[in-house]
Amino acid sequence: MLLRIDGVAKNFVGRNGVVAALDPVSLTISPGEFVTIVGPSGCGKSTLLNLLAGLAAPSGGQVLADGRPIAGLDRRIGYVTQQDNLFPWRTLRDNVALPLELAGVGRAERAARAQEWLARVGLDGFADAYPHELSGGMRQRGNIVRTLIYEPEVILMDEPFGPLDAQTRLGLQALLLRIWQQTRPTVLFVTHDLVEAIALADRVLLMSARPGRILRDEAVAIGRPRDVFFIHDDAEFRRLHDGIWRDLAREVTV
Repeated sequence: MLLRIDGVAKNFVGRNGVVAALDPVSLTISPGEFVTIVGPSGCGKSTLLNLLAGLAAPSGGQVLADGRPIAGLDRRIGYVTQQDNLFPWRTLRDNVALPLELAGVGRAERAARAQEWLARVGLDGFADAYPHELSGGMRQRGNIVRTLIYEPEVILMDEPFGPLDAQTRLGLQALLLRIWQQTRPTVLFVTHDLVEAIALADRVLLMSARPGRILRDEAVAIGRPRDVFFIHDDAEFRRLHDGIWRDLAREVTV
């Protein structure tokens, strides 16, 4: 699915009047690309994902999928949030299988597919566990699999590893890259971590402070598959990190 953001602006009305969240933004994302988005807090990163997910409408411009405006939810587009949002009364298997259940897939097939995906992410021994019995990293693996199981063409990810400790975060980055290499969905991944943004992406987008606009669109010329544990040793990583950080630091206010 080809995504195009064509002169999109977004305003919100608050107690103090109209707040411009996004300046006109234009962007094209090709099928199978892994694109990360970084920028200061409040710059409109999550707003951009919500527009692509059909959860909000632009104040100006168009958001297009395969040339057609996105209007409302589209099952071809999946969304992984920062919080896992697993239902506490459902087992991990039943949480993961929920999208298949909603699509009318039979009980036996959805259980088998859920078990297959849980095994792929190292959770096959926890299928009958409830969310309160799992660690944060395990719950987030379940959250990611719940989106992957119905094979959307596009996956939007809003800081999915943000709340996790550094070791768990690195492990999930490596896991996500392995799955992406196998299935090649289009991924848009929002993060505050510039190292993470470069390690994962084909392209890194740097957004300005509010109202958000794209300051840089950098291709990541680092070969794949990548080892996220040693990405810092790559000369291209250091070049990109230093260059993007200089611009990002100017946008961050303390």
